[in-house]
Amino acid sequence: MFYRLPIAYGRQEAKQIKILLVYLAFFVLLQVQCGDPHEQQPYAPAVSPGRQRLQEVNRYLNEKEQDILQSYVRRQQLDMRQSGTGYFYQVAETGRGSQISTGDVALLHGSIFLIDGTPCYTYGEQRPLEVAVGSFSGITALNTALLGVRQGSHVRFVIPAYLAFGLLGDGGRVPPRSSLVCDFFVAKVNGK
Repeated sequence: MFYRLPIAYGRQEAKQIKILLVYLAFFVLLQVQCGDPHEQQPYAPAVSPGRQRLQEVNRYLNEKEQDILQSYVRRQQLDMRQSGTGYFYQVAETGRGSQISTGDVALLHGSIFLIDGTPCYTYGEQRPLEVAVGSFSGITALNTALLGVRQGSHVRFVIPAYLAFGLLGDGGRVPPRSSLVCDFFVAKVNGK
C-alpha cells in the first residue's frame, strides 16, 4: 500500500520518512475536513440563554440606575461631571495641599448617604474614613475618584451601586444595590 522508497536509504531512514509521510497525510486530511480557515467565524464562547438573560437584565438595571443618578444630579442642581466608569463628581472647593496619587492614604471627613437622603455613615476628626487609594475595597469608585484631588479639597460624588457596595450592600447601613452620595473634605494625605 505504501510507496516503496529507493534502496539508497537505510532501513532506519526509510522508516522515519514513512512516519513523516503518514503525519503529513494526516494533517492534509485534517485541513480538508476543517474547511477554509477564512470562512470560519472567530471563536466566541457560547452563552447559555440563562446567562444571556442575566446579562440583559444587568444592562437594563445599570441603564435605569444611571437615569436615576442623572435625575438626582439635575434635581439637586449639582454642577457635576460624569466619569467614564459611571460615577459623578464635583470638586466644590480646591485645596492647596499635595495631590493624591495611587498608593497614598487619604483621610476623609464627611458623610455618606443613600440617594434618597438616608444617612449611612459620618466621618470626623476622631474617626476619619481612611482610603488607601488604588487598593480600597470599600467604595471602589474612590480608588480613581480621589486621584489628583488636593489635600484640603471639598469633593462630592454620586456613585452607582456597582462602584459602591454592589449587589449585597455592606452588611450594615448600606442596603443591596444602593447608589451612594458622598460629601467629603480631604483632611490629610499620607504619601507612600
